[in-house]
Amino acid sequence: MRKTFKKALAVAAAGTLAVGMFAGCSGKNKDSSLQSSEQTSSESSKAASGEVKVIRWGTHYEPELNPNYIDEATGEYTMKEAERQAALAALDEVKKQLNVEIQYVQYSGDVRSDLMTSVLSGNPICDLALIWGGAESTILAQNILQKLDNYKSVFDGDEYSWMLDGPVYGHNYFLSSKQTFFQRWPLVYNIGLLDKVDALKDSNGKTIYPTDLFLDGKWNWSTFKDYLSKVNAYYANVKAPDGTTYPTVQAYETDYRFAGLSAVYAAGGALYDENGLRVDSEETIKGYKFIADLKESGLLTDPGTYDDGFVPKWCQGASDFQKGGTVFTDSPDWWLAGNGSALTERGESMGMVPYPWPDDMSKDDKKYRQVMSVGDSYGLLKGVDEETAKLAMESFKIYWSTYYKKYGNVDKVADYKNAMASSVASASGFDIFNENCGDDLLEVFKWNANKIYNNDFSDLIGIRGICEEIYGKGLYGKDGMQAYDVAIKANMNKFTDKLSEMEAILGSNEIKDNIAPEFSTIQTIAVPVGTSSDSIKWADYISAKDAVDGVLDLANAKIDVSAVDFSKAGEYKDGLVISISDKSGNEKKSKYKVIVYDPNNKTAPTLTVKSELPAIKLNADASGIKWSDYVESATDAAGVDIKDKITADISTLDTTTAGEYDVVLTITDYAGNTATQTIKVTVKASEG
Repeated sequence: MRKTFKKALAVAAAGTLAVGMFAGCSGKNKDSSLQSSEQTSSESSKAASGEVKVIRWGTHYEPELNPNYIDEATGEYTMKEAERQAALAALDEVKKQLNVEIQYVQYSGDVRSDLMTSVLSGNPICDLALIWGGAESTILAQNILQKLDNYKSVFDGDEYSWMLDGPVYGHNYFLSSKQTFFQRWPLVYNIGLLDKVDALKDSNGKTIYPTDLFLDGKWNWSTFKDYLSKVNAYYANVKAPDGTTYPTVQAYETDYRFAGLSAVYAAGGALYDENGLRVDSEETIKGYKFIADLKESGLLTDPGTYDDGFVPKWCQGASDFQKGGTVFTDSPDWWLAGNGSALTERGESMGMVPYPWPDDMSKDDKKYRQVMSVGDSYGLLKGVDEETAKLAMESFKIYWSTYYKKYGNVDKVADYKNAMASSVASASGFDIFNENCGDDLLEVFKWNANKIYNNDFSDLIGIRGICEEIYGKGLYGKDGMQAYDVAIKANMNKFTDKLSEMEAILGSNEIKDNIAPEFSTIQTIAVPVGTSSDSIKWADYISAKDAVDGVLDLANAKIDVSAVDFSKAGEYKDGLVISISDKSGNEKKSKYKVIVYDPNNKTAPTLTVKSELPAIKLNADASGIKWSDYVESATDAAGVDIKDKITADISTLDTTTAGEYDVVLTITDYAGNTATQTIKVTVKASEG
């Protein structure tokens, strides 16, 4: 067992604040091209010696990207100082080398609709667009991105090649700015819970951790399964903390979708990679079979499902892990720091280990890899002219290489991960200072960081959902779906049809509107008993708007209220099913509660306040207090929930002075009957 060591707002030359959504077009409406890196350098030299050129970077959250952004409330820069200095250095270097200033443009709404509508208008909102993870497939299918194939030479060499994502549908479309240290869903474990399992200890009474097995070259699928069996045997009768999914502590509670993806890539498989479609490859089938085996053995449990019967609850495994309800899980990366903090508060701590390899492989096998799905990518919008596009590529390369060298205090980006491993691992919640396994954990963390395979495009091209539906239904035996190895052969047409559809779109010059309309609630749907559904003016309650077509006429919507009995007072959940399509055929379907009330009812509603009332912070905005949080229940004579109809008389409430105050709550039902109750609320300064 190895031992461990112990713990303005200013418009600068580089960072202009957000501009309007449809700021001036960058140039001619044609795709760009680049013949060679020498040609780009020549163009760059011209820019550097002439007029300053602006390259617009689009983002959904400017404070995270712009080092000169100031929080209006605090007057402080929103970016952490070390990151800010690295960003400023990067912007200065872009200006120095290219005479280019980067201007940040914040989208006004959803990136998927904002980018599409701007390109359709012939006025792209930005030059390089940051696309949040999960939106890439939708945006790619809109055919609004330029191909980046001719820019490969810009990103030649280890210092830059990581910035250009691999090809999809035979072409490069996306850039990456992330130096990735761990998977989107890394395999993590509770060190403290492992320490309690005697079967995991060696002859000296020391716990054998996953990192020991990994570094010793033993962390294969059989070893992992045996390890989980020992954990499962110990915790089989140990009560789980309150609020977790299962009554006992689980060995490995997780989302089978992400465990499956990790196993597939660990086996050398893929759903789609630079070689094309691989959902039916031997390696992919092997990875999914391993997860199915763990589930059938009772060693992998999923945290319940949604109504469709095979999709796990989103992030529930990580939630249960935080509470101590499972020893292992595949945690979303954005939960890691929270995981670590929660475990530390209980005297426990968190470790991580790469996903194990198949028994017929080894740690050093070239096919063994850790998967990182593509996300938070950049794309070059159509409508950006050739000169601007070339400078956009060069500025992106210079910016991010400079940023990481400055932030990591290294001479080469290739050295960044090793230089930052300790601080990133610690900040992510991993216990690298643990006296029993901290050194090993850091060593394994570094290995993992340098082996991340950053080209899982399956979600990006829209096939991962198809694959996981086939796999998930097979696991649950839903809809007669067979096990994955059999089912995948019978369902290959779903993938080939999807690929053919996308290839046709990307091979055309047409911009495709694939954004469905959105419904908005104007007010709660409440009508008196005896109302005829044909007489209801739905536009009084709901509106529909499309990103391209604007406000839609609800007269064209399909209305289904068959679940509502308009002769009987009550609350009908999902009583209204409404759907509407835009001119491009994109359909939106939503469900709404319908309340039918008795207008002749004279019985006052029932109002019950909570036994323990929330305190109000000193200097809180009284108009923003949600008074329904103070109410246990509020119902009318028919039992209809009317919590949303609570009002409060706050004329005597002074949130600027600590103390106890009377507040009168009034509840009014739909027939106009009221009930009131006086509560005492406390205004106090926040603790700590």
